[in-house]
Amino acid sequence: MIRISNLTVSTTAAVGATIGALTMTNAGTALATNFTLTKGAAGFFGISGSNIVTEKTAIPLGYYSFRVRGVATNAWYDDDAYFTITVTS
Repeated sequence: MIRISNLTVSTTAAVGATIGALTMTNAGTALATNFTLTKGAAGFFGISGSNIVTEKTAIPLGYYSFRVRGVATNAWYDDDAYFTITVTS
């Protein structure tokens, strides 16, 4: 299961601002994971390590849905998760 710590960001956030930290668990055990982001983030968001970050300034207000793919580096496990980030003023 993939989780994210936060799903809200301000339209005034700087480039590279962390929105939320990603974690992946299997049977309650945290796994070291490589995360990738699908195209659904509209070029506004990216991944840095295990964080979702902003990739542009002045992101328009709204809701942005995307998919995250996680592949464990120390176990035979992978998962996908869908999230929606809310951009507020």
